[in-house]
Amino acid sequence: MSKTNIPCDTVRDLFPSYIDKLTSDTTNQLIEEHISECAACSDILNSMRAPEAAAVETAQKETKDIDFLKKNKRRNLKIIVGSVAGALALVIVILLMKAFVIGEANYSGLVASRVEVSGSDVTLTAVPIDSVHAISGLTFEEEDGVVTVRARAVMTSFLHRGDLRREFTASQSICRIVLGGQIIWEDGAPVSFFTSQVYQTRHDYVGSMPDNQRTAEALNMSRYLGSFSSELKTAQEPYVWKIIFDKEVSKNEIAIREDDMERFAYVLLGVIGNLDEVEYSYTIDGESFTKSITAQDATEFLGRNIKDCGRSPRILGELLKKTGLDTYAMGYEPDLAFSRNVTLNLVNFTEGEIQAISYSIYSDGDLISSGGASNADNSSIKRGEIFTVFFEHGDLGSGKNVMIELGIEMPDGNNYTVKDSIRVPSQDGAETALLLCGNEKDGFRLEQ
Repeated sequence: MSKTNIPCDTVRDLFPSYIDKLTSDTTNQLIEEHISECAACSDILNSMRAPEAAAVETAQKETKDIDFLKKNKRRNLKIIVGSVAGALALVIVILLMKAFVIGEANYSGLVASRVEVSGSDVTLTAVPIDSVHAISGLTFEEEDGVVTVRARAVMTSFLHRGDLRREFTASQSICRIVLGGQIIWEDGAPVSFFTSQVYQTRHDYVGSMPDNQRTAEALNMSRYLGSFSSELKTAQEPYVWKIIFDKEVSKNEIAIREDDMERFAYVLLGVIGNLDEVEYSYTIDGESFTKSITAQDATEFLGRNIKDCGRSPRILGELLKKTGLDTYAMGYEPDLAFSRNVTLNLVNFTEGEIQAISYSIYSDGDLISSGGASNADNSSIKRGEIFTVFFEHGDLGSGKNVMIELGIEMPDGNNYTVKDSIRVPSQDGAETALLLCGNEKDGFRLEQ
Protein backbone atom coordinates (compact mmCIF):
# COMPACT_ATOMS: atom_id res chain seq x y z
CA MET A 1 0.00 0.00 0.00
CA SER A 2 1.22 3.52 -0.76
CA LYS A 3 1.50 6.48 1.58
CA THR A 4 -1.86 7.81 0.42
CA ASN A 5 -3.45 5.22 2.67
CA ILE A 6 -5.89 4.25 -0.09
CA PRO A 7 -6.24 0.48 -0.32
CA CYS A 8 -4.78 -1.03 -3.52
CA ASP A 9 -8.07 -2.85 -4.21
CA THR A 10 -9.94 0.44 -4.19
CA VAL A 11 -7.43 2.06 -6.60
CA ARG A 12 -7.48 -0.95 -8.89
CA ASP A 13 -11.31 -0.87 -9.01
CA LEU A 14 -11.01 2.70 -10.29
CA PHE A 15 -8.51 1.81 -13.10
CA PRO A 16 -11.14 1.07 -15.81
CA SER A 17 -12.85 4.44 -15.22
CA TYR A 18 -9.48 6.13 -15.00
CA ILE A 19 -8.32 4.64 -18.29
CA ASP A 20 -11.57 5.69 -19.93
CA LYS A 21 -11.11 9.19 -18.39
CA LEU A 22 -14.36 9.03 -16.46
CA THR A 23 -12.94 9.91 -13.02
CA SER A 24 -12.74 13.41 -11.51
CA ASP A 25 -9.58 15.46 -11.24
CA THR A 26 -9.36 14.80 -7.44
CA THR A 27 -9.69 11.06 -7.98
CA ASN A 28 -7.15 11.20 -10.79
CA GLN A 29 -4.66 12.95 -8.48
CA LEU A 30 -5.15 10.32 -5.74
CA ILE A 31 -4.73 7.46 -8.23
CA GLU A 32 -1.60 8.98 -9.76
CA GLU A 33 -0.06 9.59 -6.30
CA HIS A 34 -0.84 6.00 -5.37
CA ILE A 35 0.72 4.41 -8.49
CA SER A 36 3.78 6.62 -8.13
CA GLU A 37 4.42 4.95 -4.79
CA CYS A 38 2.97 1.48 -5.52
CA ALA A 39 4.87 -0.51 -8.13
CA ALA A 40 2.35 -3.36 -8.10
CA CYS A 41 -0.58 -1.12 -8.96
CA SER A 42 1.51 0.74 -11.52
CA ASP A 43 2.30 -2.56 -13.28
CA ILE A 44 -1.37 -3.57 -13.25
CA LEU A 45 -2.37 -0.19 -14.75
CA ASN A 46 0.25 -0.51 -17.48
CA SER A 47 -0.91 -4.03 -18.32
CA MET A 48 -4.48 -2.78 -18.56
CA ARG A 49 -3.41 0.04 -20.87
CA ALA A 50 -1.38 -2.24 -23.21
CA PRO A 51 -4.36 -3.60 -25.27
CA GLU A 52 -5.59 -0.05 -25.83
CA ALA A 53 -2.18 1.07 -27.06
CA ALA A 54 -1.97 -1.98 -29.29
CA ALA A 55 -5.44 -1.27 -30.62
CA VAL A 56 -4.48 2.32 -31.34
CA GLU A 57 -1.29 1.21 -33.03
CA THR A 58 -3.21 -1.36 -35.05
CA ALA A 59 -5.80 1.22 -35.99
CA GLN A 60 -3.09 3.63 -37.06
CA LYS A 61 -1.40 0.89 -39.09
CA GLU A 62 -4.69 -0.08 -40.72
CA THR A 63 -5.33 3.57 -41.57
CA LYS A 64 -1.93 3.79 -43.21
CA ASP A 65 -2.58 0.54 -45.12
CA ILE A 66 -5.96 1.80 -46.31
CA ASP A 67 -4.42 5.08 -47.45
CA PHE A 68 -1.74 3.13 -49.34
CA LEU A 69 -4.36 0.88 -50.98
CA LYS A 70 -6.45 3.89 -51.94
CA LYS A 71 -3.47 5.60 -53.50
CA ASN A 72 -2.44 2.39 -55.27
CA LYS A 73 -5.99 1.84 -56.52
CA ARG A 74 -6.17 5.37 -57.90
CA ARG A 75 -2.82 4.88 -59.59
CA ASN A 76 -3.86 1.52 -61.06
CA LEU A 77 -7.18 3.01 -62.19
CA LYS A 78 -5.33 5.80 -63.99
CA ILE A 79 -3.09 3.21 -65.65
CA ILE A 80 -6.11 1.10 -66.72
CA VAL A 81 -8.04 4.13 -68.01
CA GLY A 82 -4.96 5.34 -69.85
CA SER A 83 -4.38 1.91 -71.39
CA VAL A 84 -8.02 1.58 -72.51
CA ALA A 85 -8.01 5.11 -73.92
CA GLY A 86 -4.75 4.40 -75.72
CA ALA A 87 -6.13 1.15 -77.15
CA LEU A 88 -9.32 2.90 -78.31
CA ALA A 89 -7.30 5.70 -79.84
CA LEU A 90 -5.16 3.14 -81.66
CA VAL A 91 -8.26 1.33 -82.95
CA ILE A 92 -9.74 4.64 -84.12
CA VAL A 93 -6.49 5.58 -85.85
CA ILE A 94 -6.37 2.17 -87.56
CA LEU A 95 -10.00 2.48 -88.68
CA LEU A 96 -9.42 6.01 -89.96
CA MET A 97 -6.31 4.86 -91.79
CA LYS A 98 -8.26 1.97 -93.29
CA ALA A 99 -11.17 4.20 -94.35
CA PHE A 100 -9.34 7.33 -95.54
CA VAL A 101 -5.81 6.20 -96.49
CA ILE A 102 -5.59 2.44 -97.10
CA GLY A 103 -9.12 1.85 -98.38
CA GLU A 104 -10.30 -1.06 -100.49
CA ALA A 105 -7.52 -2.34 -102.73
CA ASN A 106 -9.84 -3.86 -105.33
CA TYR A 107 -12.92 -1.66 -105.19
CA SER A 108 -16.04 -3.60 -106.14
CA GLY A 109 -18.46 -0.68 -106.40
CA LEU A 110 -19.60 0.96 -109.63
CA VAL A 111 -16.93 3.15 -111.22
CA ALA A 112 -17.59 5.49 -114.11
CA SER A 113 -14.64 6.04 -116.40
CA ARG A 114 -13.30 8.12 -119.24
CA VAL A 115 -10.51 6.53 -121.27
CA GLU A 116 -8.28 7.83 -124.06
CA VAL A 117 -5.94 5.54 -125.99
CA SER A 118 -3.20 6.64 -128.34
CA GLY A 119 -1.11 3.74 -129.60
CA SER A 120 0.18 2.09 -126.45
CA ASP A 121 -0.53 5.12 -124.22
CA VAL A 122 -3.61 5.09 -121.97
CA THR A 123 -5.10 8.02 -120.07
CA LEU A 124 -7.81 6.93 -117.65
CA THR A 125 -10.08 8.95 -115.36
CA ALA A 126 -12.16 7.00 -112.86
CA VAL A 127 -14.75 8.11 -110.32
CA PRO A 128 -17.07 6.03 -108.11
CA ILE A 129 -20.79 6.49 -108.73
CA ASP A 130 -21.48 7.74 -105.21
CA SER A 131 -20.41 10.74 -103.17
CA VAL A 132 -19.05 8.66 -100.27
CA HIS A 133 -16.01 7.07 -101.91
CA ALA A 134 -13.04 8.50 -103.76
CA ILE A 135 -10.55 6.73 -106.03
CA SER A 136 -7.10 6.87 -104.40
CA GLY A 137 -5.14 4.61 -106.71
CA LEU A 138 -5.22 2.86 -110.10
CA THR A 139 -3.09 -0.23 -110.76
CA PHE A 140 -2.39 -1.33 -114.34
CA GLU A 141 -1.53 -4.85 -115.47
CA GLU A 142 -0.88 -5.90 -119.05
CA GLU A 143 -1.11 -9.27 -120.78
CA ASP A 144 -1.49 -10.09 -124.49
CA GLY A 145 -2.77 -6.63 -125.37
CA VAL A 146 -5.34 -6.58 -122.54
CA VAL A 147 -4.84 -3.92 -119.88
CA THR A 148 -6.54 -4.71 -116.58
CA VAL A 149 -7.05 -1.82 -114.17
CA ARG A 150 -7.84 -2.17 -110.49
CA ALA A 151 -9.14 0.79 -108.52
CA ARG A 152 -8.35 1.47 -104.89
CA ALA A 153 -11.09 3.43 -103.12
CA VAL A 154 -11.15 5.29 -99.81
CA MET A 155 -13.71 7.46 -98.05
CA THR A 156 -13.96 10.98 -99.45
CA SER A 157 -11.88 13.52 -97.51
CA PHE A 158 -9.52 16.43 -98.08
CA LEU A 159 -6.93 13.79 -99.05
CA HIS A 160 -9.01 12.27 -101.86
CA ARG A 161 -12.04 14.06 -103.24
CA GLY A 162 -13.53 11.72 -105.85
CA ASP A 163 -11.99 11.05 -109.24
CA LEU A 164 -8.46 10.08 -110.18
CA ARG A 165 -6.61 10.49 -113.48
CA ARG A 166 -3.64 8.27 -114.35
CA GLU A 167 -1.54 7.49 -117.42
CA PHE A 168 -0.07 4.16 -118.46
CA THR A 169 2.16 3.05 -121.35
CA ALA A 170 1.81 -0.56 -122.50
CA SER A 171 4.63 -2.59 -124.03
CA GLN A 172 2.54 -3.40 -127.10
CA SER A 173 -0.60 -2.26 -128.88
CA ILE A 174 -3.76 -2.43 -126.80
CA CYS A 175 -6.87 -4.31 -127.87
CA ARG A 176 -8.96 -4.15 -124.68
CA ILE A 177 -9.07 -2.31 -121.33
CA VAL A 178 -10.89 -3.77 -118.31
CA LEU A 179 -11.69 -1.77 -115.17
CA GLY A 180 -13.16 -3.47 -112.11
CA GLY A 181 -14.19 -6.49 -114.15
CA GLN A 182 -15.98 -4.33 -116.76
CA ILE A 183 -14.75 -3.86 -120.32
CA ILE A 184 -14.44 -0.09 -120.84
CA TRP A 185 -12.58 0.06 -124.17
CA GLU A 186 -11.99 -2.28 -127.12
CA ASP A 187 -10.55 -1.95 -130.61
CA GLY A 188 -10.48 1.83 -130.75
CA ALA A 189 -13.83 2.58 -129.09
CA PRO A 190 -15.06 3.12 -125.53
CA VAL A 191 -17.48 0.50 -124.23
CA SER A 192 -20.31 1.73 -122.01
CA PHE A 193 -21.03 0.17 -118.64
CA PHE A 194 -24.40 -1.04 -119.97
CA THR A 195 -22.80 -2.69 -123.01
CA SER A 196 -20.20 -4.40 -120.84
CA GLN A 197 -22.87 -5.67 -118.45
CA VAL A 198 -24.88 -7.20 -121.28
CA TYR A 199 -21.81 -8.57 -123.05
CA GLN A 200 -20.70 -10.46 -119.97
CA THR A 201 -23.99 -12.38 -119.95
CA ARG A 202 -23.37 -13.82 -123.44
CA HIS A 203 -23.67 -17.62 -123.66
CA ASP A 204 -23.78 -20.30 -126.31
CA TYR A 205 -26.93 -22.26 -125.49
CA VAL A 206 -30.48 -20.94 -125.18
CA GLY A 207 -31.34 -24.18 -123.37
CA SER A 208 -29.77 -22.74 -120.20
CA MET A 209 -32.64 -20.75 -118.70
CA PRO A 210 -30.57 -19.30 -115.79
CA ASP A 211 -28.16 -17.82 -118.36
CA ASN A 212 -31.09 -16.48 -120.39
CA GLN A 213 -32.45 -14.86 -117.27
CA ARG A 214 -29.12 -13.17 -116.53
CA THR A 215 -29.19 -11.57 -119.99
CA ALA A 216 -32.79 -10.44 -119.54
CA GLU A 217 -31.92 -8.89 -116.17
CA ALA A 218 -28.88 -7.08 -117.60
CA LEU A 219 -31.16 -5.62 -120.28
CA ASN A 220 -33.82 -4.67 -117.70
CA MET A 221 -36.39 -6.25 -120.00
CA SER A 222 -39.13 -6.56 -117.38
CA ARG A 223 -38.88 -2.81 -116.70
CA TYR A 224 -39.87 -1.99 -120.25
CA LEU A 225 -41.88 -4.99 -121.42
CA GLY A 226 -43.52 -5.94 -118.12
CA SER A 227 -43.24 -9.23 -116.21
CA PHE A 228 -43.18 -12.42 -118.25
CA SER A 229 -42.67 -16.17 -118.15
CA SER A 230 -40.67 -18.26 -120.61
CA GLU A 231 -40.90 -21.42 -122.69
CA LEU A 232 -38.00 -22.95 -124.64
CA LYS A 233 -38.30 -24.86 -127.87
CA THR A 234 -34.99 -26.69 -128.19
CA ALA A 235 -35.99 -30.20 -129.25
CA GLN A 236 -35.12 -29.31 -132.83
CA GLU A 237 -34.05 -26.33 -134.89
CA PRO A 238 -34.93 -23.52 -135.09
CA TYR A 239 -34.28 -22.97 -131.38
CA VAL A 240 -36.87 -20.58 -129.97
CA TRP A 241 -37.21 -18.61 -126.74
CA LYS A 242 -40.91 -17.91 -126.21
CA ILE A 243 -41.66 -14.94 -123.95
CA ILE A 244 -45.17 -14.87 -122.50
CA PHE A 245 -46.38 -11.61 -120.94
CA ASP A 246 -48.15 -11.96 -117.60
CA LYS A 247 -50.48 -8.98 -118.12
CA GLU A 248 -52.57 -7.75 -120.99
CA VAL A 249 -51.17 -5.06 -123.24
CA SER A 250 -53.39 -2.05 -123.72
CA LYS A 251 -54.23 -0.83 -127.20
CA ASN A 252 -52.71 2.56 -126.36
CA GLU A 253 -49.26 1.12 -125.69
CA ILE A 254 -49.06 -1.78 -128.16
CA ALA A 255 -47.02 0.28 -130.65
CA ILE A 256 -44.43 1.02 -127.96
CA ARG A 257 -44.40 -2.56 -126.72
CA GLU A 258 -43.93 -4.06 -130.18
CA ASP A 259 -41.13 -1.62 -130.90
CA ASP A 260 -39.45 -2.69 -127.65
CA MET A 261 -40.02 -6.36 -128.44
CA GLU A 262 -37.99 -5.99 -131.61
CA ARG A 263 -35.18 -4.06 -129.91
CA PHE A 264 -34.71 -6.60 -127.13
CA ALA A 265 -35.06 -9.58 -129.46
CA TYR A 266 -32.20 -8.30 -131.65
CA VAL A 267 -29.91 -8.19 -128.61
CA LEU A 268 -30.99 -11.60 -127.32
CA LEU A 269 -30.29 -13.09 -130.75
CA GLY A 270 -26.89 -11.37 -130.76
CA VAL A 271 -25.58 -12.62 -127.40
CA ILE A 272 -27.11 -16.11 -127.22
CA GLY A 273 -25.08 -18.29 -129.57
CA ASN A 274 -27.62 -20.83 -130.87
CA LEU A 275 -30.80 -18.79 -130.44
CA ASP A 276 -32.62 -18.70 -133.80
CA GLU A 277 -35.87 -16.96 -132.94
CA VAL A 278 -37.57 -14.93 -130.20
CA GLU A 279 -41.34 -15.33 -130.02
CA TYR A 280 -43.56 -13.05 -127.94
CA SER A 281 -47.03 -14.05 -126.78
CA TYR A 282 -49.46 -11.45 -125.39
CA THR A 283 -53.15 -10.57 -125.19
CA ILE A 284 -55.10 -7.42 -126.02
CA ASP A 285 -58.69 -7.26 -124.74
CA GLY A 286 -58.66 -11.02 -124.24
CA GLU A 287 -57.43 -11.79 -127.78
CA SER A 288 -54.10 -13.64 -128.14
CA PHE A 289 -51.31 -12.42 -130.39
CA THR A 290 -47.77 -13.54 -131.24
CA LYS A 291 -44.80 -11.70 -132.67
CA SER A 292 -41.63 -13.45 -133.87
CA ILE A 293 -38.20 -12.03 -134.65
CA THR A 294 -35.56 -14.27 -136.23
CA ALA A 295 -31.79 -14.16 -136.36
CA GLN A 296 -32.08 -13.27 -140.04
CA ASP A 297 -34.29 -10.29 -139.12
CA ALA A 298 -31.65 -9.15 -136.62
CA THR A 299 -28.82 -9.59 -139.14
CA GLU A 300 -30.66 -7.48 -141.69
CA PHE A 301 -31.26 -4.80 -139.06
CA LEU A 302 -27.60 -4.68 -137.96
CA GLY A 303 -26.17 -4.99 -141.45
CA ARG A 304 -23.80 -7.81 -140.47
CA ASN A 305 -24.02 -11.24 -138.87
CA ILE A 306 -25.93 -10.74 -135.64
CA LYS A 307 -23.83 -13.44 -133.93
CA ASP A 308 -20.78 -11.16 -134.18
CA CYS A 309 -22.23 -9.30 -131.17
CA GLY A 310 -21.39 -12.25 -128.95
CA ARG A 311 -17.74 -12.05 -130.01
CA SER A 312 -17.11 -8.32 -129.58
CA PRO A 313 -18.43 -5.77 -127.08
CA ARG A 314 -17.67 -3.08 -129.64
CA ILE A 315 -20.05 -4.66 -132.16
CA LEU A 316 -22.62 -5.24 -129.42
CA GLY A 317 -22.31 -1.55 -128.58
CA GLU A 318 -23.08 -0.73 -132.21
CA LEU A 319 -26.23 -2.85 -132.01
CA LEU A 320 -27.33 -1.28 -128.74
CA LYS A 321 -26.79 2.16 -130.23
CA LYS A 322 -28.70 1.32 -133.39
CA THR A 323 -31.64 -0.09 -131.42
CA GLY A 324 -31.58 2.89 -129.08
CA LEU A 325 -31.13 0.66 -126.07
CA ASP A 326 -27.86 2.39 -125.22
CA THR A 327 -29.92 5.45 -124.20
CA TYR A 328 -32.36 3.38 -122.16
CA ALA A 329 -31.65 4.35 -118.58
CA MET A 330 -30.17 1.83 -116.20
CA GLY A 331 -33.01 0.31 -114.21
CA TYR A 332 -33.35 -0.31 -110.47
CA GLU A 333 -36.01 -1.84 -108.28
CA PRO A 334 -39.05 0.44 -107.86
CA ASP A 335 -39.36 2.31 -104.58
CA LEU A 336 -42.88 1.56 -103.37
CA ALA A 337 -42.91 4.74 -101.29
CA PHE A 338 -42.82 6.71 -104.56
CA SER A 339 -44.76 4.23 -106.68
CA ARG A 340 -46.44 7.01 -108.69
CA ASN A 341 -43.13 8.62 -109.60
CA VAL A 342 -40.38 7.92 -112.05
CA THR A 343 -36.99 8.69 -110.52
CA LEU A 344 -34.08 9.88 -112.65
CA ASN A 345 -30.67 9.82 -110.95
CA LEU A 346 -28.11 11.97 -112.76
CA VAL A 347 -24.47 11.41 -111.81
CA ASN A 348 -22.19 14.41 -112.28
CA PHE A 349 -19.34 12.92 -114.30
CA THR A 350 -18.40 16.17 -115.98
CA GLU A 351 -14.92 17.62 -115.68
CA GLY A 352 -15.96 20.13 -113.02
CA GLU A 353 -18.59 21.14 -110.53
CA ILE A 354 -22.15 22.17 -111.42
CA GLN A 355 -24.19 24.80 -109.62
CA ALA A 356 -27.67 23.66 -110.68
CA ILE A 357 -29.64 22.05 -113.49
CA SER A 358 -33.00 22.67 -115.11
CA TYR A 359 -34.84 20.11 -117.18
CA SER A 360 -37.51 20.00 -119.84
CA ILE A 361 -39.14 16.74 -120.90
CA TYR A 362 -40.53 16.33 -124.41
CA SER A 363 -42.66 13.47 -125.75
CA ASP A 364 -43.04 13.22 -129.51
CA GLY A 365 -41.85 16.82 -129.77
CA ASP A 366 -44.31 18.26 -127.22
CA LEU A 367 -43.14 19.84 -123.96
CA ILE A 368 -44.83 17.87 -121.19
CA SER A 369 -42.85 18.69 -118.03
CA SER A 370 -40.13 21.00 -116.71
CA GLY A 371 -38.39 21.80 -113.44
CA GLY A 372 -35.00 22.18 -111.78
CA ALA A 373 -32.66 20.73 -109.17
CA SER A 374 -29.88 22.05 -106.94
CA ASN A 375 -28.43 21.44 -103.50
CA ALA A 376 -30.58 22.80 -100.68
CA ASP A 377 -27.67 24.75 -99.20
CA ASN A 378 -26.84 26.25 -102.61
CA SER A 379 -23.50 24.42 -102.66
CA SER A 380 -22.17 23.19 -105.99
CA ILE A 381 -22.81 19.64 -107.20
CA LYS A 382 -19.41 17.98 -107.09
CA ARG A 383 -17.99 15.32 -109.39
CA GLY A 384 -19.39 11.93 -108.55
CA GLU A 385 -22.35 13.44 -106.71
CA ILE A 386 -25.82 12.21 -107.63
CA PHE A 387 -28.74 14.56 -107.99
CA THR A 388 -32.24 13.18 -108.33
CA VAL A 389 -35.27 14.34 -110.30
CA PHE A 390 -38.78 12.99 -109.67
CA PHE A 391 -41.61 13.29 -112.16
CA GLU A 392 -44.96 11.65 -112.69
CA HIS A 393 -44.91 8.72 -115.07
CA GLY A 394 -48.00 10.17 -116.73
CA ASP A 395 -45.98 13.26 -117.59
CA LEU A 396 -44.01 11.20 -120.12
CA GLY A 397 -46.90 11.02 -122.56
CA SER A 398 -46.67 7.98 -124.82
CA GLY A 399 -43.07 7.46 -123.72
CA LYS A 400 -41.99 6.30 -127.17
CA ASN A 401 -39.84 9.26 -128.17
CA VAL A 402 -38.83 10.99 -124.97
CA MET A 403 -36.22 13.74 -124.97
CA ILE A 404 -34.83 15.30 -121.82
CA GLU A 405 -33.27 18.72 -122.34
CA LEU A 406 -30.97 19.74 -119.49
CA GLY A 407 -29.91 23.30 -118.73
CA ILE A 408 -26.62 23.30 -116.82
CA GLU A 409 -25.62 26.27 -114.69
CA MET A 410 -21.92 26.43 -113.80
CA PRO A 411 -20.52 28.04 -110.61
CA ASP A 412 -19.27 30.99 -112.70
CA GLY A 413 -22.82 31.67 -113.92
CA ASN A 414 -22.39 30.33 -117.47
CA ASN A 415 -25.23 28.17 -118.81
CA TYR A 416 -25.15 25.25 -121.25
CA THR A 417 -27.70 22.94 -122.84
CA VAL A 418 -27.59 19.18 -123.44
CA LYS A 419 -30.21 17.32 -125.45
CA ASP A 420 -30.45 13.54 -125.46
CA SER A 421 -33.23 11.13 -126.28
CA ILE A 422 -33.69 8.52 -123.59
CA ARG A 423 -36.19 5.74 -123.01
CA VAL A 424 -37.66 5.23 -119.55
CA PRO A 425 -39.18 2.06 -118.05
CA SER A 426 -42.90 1.57 -118.58
CA GLN A 427 -43.73 0.86 -114.92
CA ASP A 428 -44.65 3.49 -112.37
CA GLY A 429 -42.10 3.66 -109.59
CA ALA A 430 -39.14 2.74 -111.78
CA GLU A 431 -35.78 4.28 -110.97
CA THR A 432 -33.17 5.06 -113.61
CA ALA A 433 -29.64 6.45 -113.69
CA LEU A 434 -27.53 8.26 -116.28
CA LEU A 435 -24.09 9.87 -116.32
CA LEU A 436 -23.83 13.56 -117.21
CA CYS A 437 -20.49 13.83 -119.02
CA GLY A 438 -18.45 16.42 -120.90
CA ASN A 439 -17.02 19.89 -120.28
CA GLU A 440 -17.61 23.51 -121.14
CA LYS A 441 -15.28 23.40 -124.14
CA ASP A 442 -16.55 20.26 -125.89
CA GLY A 443 -20.15 20.33 -124.64
CA PHE A 444 -22.16 18.07 -122.36
CA ARG A 445 -23.94 14.76 -122.98
CA LEU A 446 -25.83 11.99 -121.23
CA GLU A 447 -24.30 8.52 -121.13
CA GLN A 448 -24.98 5.21 -119.48
